[in-house]
Amino acid sequence: MADKKNVKVPDKDVNIGANVSLNGLVTAVFDNMVHVQIGAKIVTVHVKDLYSGLNQSLLKNQQA
Repeated sequence: MADKKNVKVPDKDVNIGANVSLNGLVTAVFDNMVHVQIGAKIVTVHVKDLYSGLNQSLLKNQQA
């Protein structure tokens, strides 16, 4: 059984459209798509979505 001290209770202010951050392992990179493994699941993400919250110069360098 999990130790109650280590159980994290999610914030009650999470809404639809909220930004979240997930850690994952990049398993494949294609032209404009990236496959990321998070736990046992693999999700496909557009490269432009990965850079949406970062400095836009990173996206420009990647496209050049």
